[in-house]
Amino acid sequence: MNFLIMGLPKSGKSALFNTLTKSARQDIYSDIRIGTVKVPDENLDKVSEWHKTEKKVNGEIDITDPATNLNFDSSSDFIEKKYLQEIQKYDGVILLIRSFKNDSVPHPYGEVNLENDLEQFTIESRLIDVQIIEKRIENIEKTFKSLTKQEREYNEKNIEVLKEVSKLIEQGEPYNSELYTETHKSAIGSSFLIAKSPMIVIINTDENQSITEEEIKKIRPLLRKDSSLIQVPLSFEEDMVSLNDDEVNEFRDASEITSNDFDEIFNNLLKVSSSICFLTAGKKECRSWIVKEESSAVDAAGKIHSDIARGFVRAEVINIEDLLKFSNEKEAKEKGLIKGEGKNYIIKTGDVVNFLFSV
Repeated sequence: MNFLIMGLPKSGKSALFNTLTKSARQDIYSDIRIGTVKVPDENLDKVSEWHKTEKKVNGEIDITDPATNLNFDSSSDFIEKKYLQEIQKYDGVILLIRSFKNDSVPHPYGEVNLENDLEQFTIESRLIDVQIIEKRIENIEKTFKSLTKQEREYNEKNIEVLKEVSKLIEQGEPYNSELYTETHKSAIGSSFLIAKSPMIVIINTDENQSITEEEIKKIRPLLRKDSSLIQVPLSFEEDMVSLNDDEVNEFRDASEITSNDFDEIFNNLLKVSSSICFLTAGKKECRSWIVKEESSAVDAAGKIHSDIARGFVRAEVINIEDLLKFSNEKEAKEKGLIKGEGKNYIIKTGDVVNFLFSV
């Protein structure tokens, strides 16, 4: 998975990227930055401690911070329209909205206003999606001369459906509403649309600032119903990137910011992308793997290596909650809690899996 950070200039996109990926602070950069985020997993921590493993490996998500030239430095646009093709490479969006106030960091609109920024993003994101659909229609129409009558009639119907989708987007209809039929979704296919893309919204606050319930009520109608909302003081979090765990705790105590909502970003990235984590575990290595919900055992095997999926024999599965009740795997197996599952077994959160295969 690769999530794209979107936001206005001076909203804190680089601070978010640096904090998520544990990267050094950079004031100026000219290239797209792609970083790998290690996703915290309590189940991995527990099973690693239980196994006393030599190596622990977290699941990973890629995060992309657009190059400076992707954004107008002084315009109101979140993303330049000429980069529509670039946007379509991503699996989801992290939308960053500024709430912090700093006179030395001017806001593109002249004032910090959550409601105004979200409204602007809503308008722009709909325009982007409509342009993507218009481009799709143009590409279909270019093929008309070489099509048979039957093929042309099929594509004409497809164009009509795409125009219906465009109208729903312009009206702000959520993609998961009943007005989007299976015909609509089939016509869109795998095309990237912000309207259907997994999204979390992060409000970049000042230290010790909290958005009030009254403010949230005002901006909630501007958010998609399926998007998550998180408040984080990114400048504060970025200051701790180079610190160890003990130093971080001391820093939090000194600043009286003891809660750590930052981990909620990782939980919500999994949630909005309909993903879960399963585990492979042993004395040498315990590892967390990210897969889509409802993934089969053979799909999960393919996540590790294509050879394991190709030569799949069976999966030995136990959920971590059952495993931790015993002192070793032998006891769990004797109690019948490590079960042999076939290719179609649906992987669940916290499953500890050993794949048997033959190639």
